[in-house]
Amino acid sequence: MIVGDSLGDVFAKVKGLKEKYAERDRNARNVKLVRRGKFDVLSPDMFSDDWPAPIVANLVDNFCRDFAATVAPLPAFNCSSGSMLTDKAKRQAEARTRIVNHYVEFSNLAAQMLEAGDSYAAYGLMAFSVEPDTEEHNPRIRVLDGATVYPVWDRNMRTTSAAHSTWLDKASLVAMYPESAEALRKASAASMVGNRVEVVKYVDKTRCVTYLPECGNHVLQSYPNLLGRCFIVAVPRPSSGNAFGGDIKGAYDDLVWPQLARHRFQLLALEGAEKTIRSPLVVPPDVTDVPMGDDAVIHTSNPQGVQKVQFNLPVGAFQAMESLQQEMDRGAMSPQSRSGSIDASVITGRGVQQLMEGYSTQIAAAQEMSKFALRQCIKLCFEWDERLWPDLKKTVRGTDQGAPFEITYMPKTAIAGDHTVHIEYGFLAGLDANRALVYVLQARGDQLVSREFARRQLPANLNVVEEERKIQVELMNDSLLQSMSGLAQSIPQLVVNGADPSAIVAKIAEVNRALRKGKDIDEVVAEVFAPPPPAPEAQAPLAPGQPPAPAQPGQPGPTGGPQIPTGPDGRPDLQMLFAGLTGSGNANLQAGVQRMIPAG
Repeated sequence: MIVGDSLGDVFAKVKGLKEKYAERDRNARNVKLVRRGKFDVLSPDMFSDDWPAPIVANLVDNFCRDFAATVAPLPAFNCSSGSMLTDKAKRQAEARTRIVNHYVEFSNLAAQMLEAGDSYAAYGLMAFSVEPDTEEHNPRIRVLDGATVYPVWDRNMRTTSAAHSTWLDKASLVAMYPESAEALRKASAASMVGNRVEVVKYVDKTRCVTYLPECGNHVLQSYPNLLGRCFIVAVPRPSSGNAFGGDIKGAYDDLVWPQLARHRFQLLALEGAEKTIRSPLVVPPDVTDVPMGDDAVIHTSNPQGVQKVQFNLPVGAFQAMESLQQEMDRGAMSPQSRSGSIDASVITGRGVQQLMEGYSTQIAAAQEMSKFALRQCIKLCFEWDERLWPDLKKTVRGTDQGAPFEITYMPKTAIAGDHTVHIEYGFLAGLDANRALVYVLQARGDQLVSREFARRQLPANLNVVEEERKIQVELMNDSLLQSMSGLAQSIPQLVVNGADPSAIVAKIAEVNRALRKGKDIDEVVAEVFAPPPPAPEAQAPLAPGQPPAPAQPGQPGPTGGPQIPTGPDGRPDLQMLFAGLTGSGNANLQAGVQRMIPAG
């Protein structure tokens, strides 16, 4: 339990952080109200009983959702060792890579990244909390609402402390913290905002405190931080004057009032159209009774005098609407091509690329900040795993390149203090498919980059070590298939030379039958072309001066090779000579006779 004096310091620090980020909070509140369609809270005079809700497209919300969907796809996570030249180092790197992928899948990070990208664009802050799941014995990454996080950074851009503010209804709060019921009962009605209660969680390198500011700073939880560092990761959107400690500014803070102005102009346009339709009817003096209703007949000697009062809408009103639309597109750096609307009769692919240039720049910047945040999150996951469960033997499952995997590891030995991870969206992500392929192939052809580097840059969830191993296996299997094909193509030449190809044909047929059963080519070739087993009996040792006994046909001779029976005068038996096979399995059709005359 943290002592009272230090708790007072926590309350004062959180209060100071809220004062520091007061302008950010005001902007975030305005953006949230606009995105939820609550224009009337910001400008009540714009609405009436006839038109109580906005009548224009919510461009601010559309911009945020489109940006979040573009940034949300996860990058590729890969681990490496100090030396990737040995098989042991590659296996260790592959194991850590799969552990990282397990962290990501266990946290359901792919779905949460939509919220992270949305928070980054709308409120100027991407925030994560890496906390241990004591039931599953695994660290878990959670995305926080950037509008409710108050971080402090050091000079190395690391989050040293942070406060996270959330609002819960009383029933949910009591369900999560039963001890809060008494504090809620004692709290005055004036200090409460309806049925919702603010809950603040403060984290730094030494302590974690959760309390209720509206209930006299009633402490719900207070415990030391076992990790020894802040486990909240916050990364701001780069903006003017922001160097990890300056003002936090969302991408669409300045578009709130243009959005309201579009609604106002649209109301005026509707009012003008309604007045034009409902304008008074002008009739000549000889009409004493004006019939009303559909298909009404007016009797007059001056029909040209019957007409509606002219009410012309100013053209400038529509021009102002178009101007506001363009200003919002410029402010969001979102080209019209994102919405499928391009102000051009004919436009080429290059023109679309030019229109998307500013938008792509924003996406690239967001991806860099996302990499920076995710790298810190994975490091915290490694640290939690080693700190809390160092000797626990864990079995984790996941998917790697679409294929499921299962590994068993102990954090102390598998991680071994190596918390590094490579996170890459790939430098090819900003190019179209054709240009990306040409770029990487040209770089590889001129030996500017290695295959491993090129794989790490691909915009795909790719396990580099496993992919390299699979490619090597595929190459070897292709070589075996080519060897079998070459052996089959040599059969005609053997027949021309008078050899018997039946043994080769039998082996090829056996290989083909095994492949149809679904066996791997390497296993099939190893079984079919396995060497014959050694002789079961060994010859007894010879007595001194005793000549070696003649070997039986097909049995190994004194030198270990097959002994060919000899005929009269030591000449080879012609039948055995022509029936012999070489070591490669081909027929032995060659024979030589050598005569030696001793020197006198």
